Amino acid sequence: MLRETLFSELAKFSLEFKKVKAGDEVLIVVSADTETSRYSALVTMCKAIEAIPHVLIVNTPKEAIGLWSLGRSVKLPRTVAEALKASDYIFWFADWDPAFLQEIRDARQAGAQFLFGWQSSSKEANWHIRDIDSVALAEKAQRWAKMLNEHKGKEFRLVTGGEELVGTTRRFEGWGPYSGKASWTQNECMSVGDFNDTNGVQVVDWIGTLSEVTPGETAKLIIKNGVLIKAEGEMGESFMKALTIIEDPNVYKLAELAVGMNPYTRKGLTSLGPPNLPMTVPPYHEIKQSEGTVHTAFGDSGGRIMQPGEMGIIAKLHIDVISFRPTLFIDGKKYVEDGKLLI
Repeated sequence: MLRETLFSELAKFSLEFKKVKAGDEVLIVVSADTETSRYSALVTMCKAIEAIPHVLIVNTPKEAIGLWSLGRSVKLPRTVAEALKASDYIFWFADWDPAFLQEIRDARQAGAQFLFGWQSSSKEANWHIRDIDSVALAEKAQRWAKMLNEHKGKEFRLVTGGEELVGTTRRFEGWGPYSGKASWTQNECMSVGDFNDTNGVQVVDWIGTLSEVTPGETAKLIIKNGVLIKAEGEMGESFMKALTIIEDPNVYKLAELAVGMNPYTRKGLTSLGPPNLPMTVPPYHEIKQSEGTVHTAFGDSGGRIMQPGEMGIIAKLHIDVISFRPTLFIDGKKYVEDGKLLI
């Protein structure tokens, strides 16, 4: 019951956020395996305000396997491209597929407004998603990666809360929204590996394993030769206790350095303002992608982008820690200042 109530609230807010009104054509795009409860509330809310809901079931590549109107007897065009262009608002619940990228661009050019559907886990409900240009965001991250890789093997200095963390850069990769199975939040310039020459202190505002932590609390993480040896502050002490339970010495090793690139994500509980529903606290993977943040991580380096000769870490977990207002120098050049990208 709680789940259905939450989806109803999300649907209501989504329509209000986009200012959907009576008579608007609303196309709800789903895949064949999309759980009905994820979008049925949206259909109900559309009817409640006398908007006209339609459901389009898509398969890949570029195949519409079902299309019907739940609001009236008039049918939309059969092709995905024409159905998208005929709509005022499009709620995309289907898995992201680059095959539809051109159709989506054409629909936006024709005036359709997009809102990508919230994720299946209610704790990670992204009900505030805005229109984004995923291609542009990916290109920005890739441009940053190319730029930072000119300093590969050079010193980085991460300044947070008056403290410094110093080490050597590894190879960077740029990632954009919907990379692989990632959601719209994905947008970072990241490097992974064994940062075993890193020393100093990082002040962090959010830790991936501690989603109940409220904004304003911080942790001071002390790192020696790439290993977390001490953590201060209430959140820091809780973090160390969590790591102890894992019983894996490699979870204390620094495995990542990354810059958030997404200008549409939230950093904390109150940044969006009311209504702020229970269970809609931004998940850490959204926060860590937020533009101007810097996150490091401890534990497994994933092997996601490792190349021959690069050192990685194998551990039970990969745990991100995020600083909201960092300043980052690489090879003596300042790239991020007080949570703002400079380039």
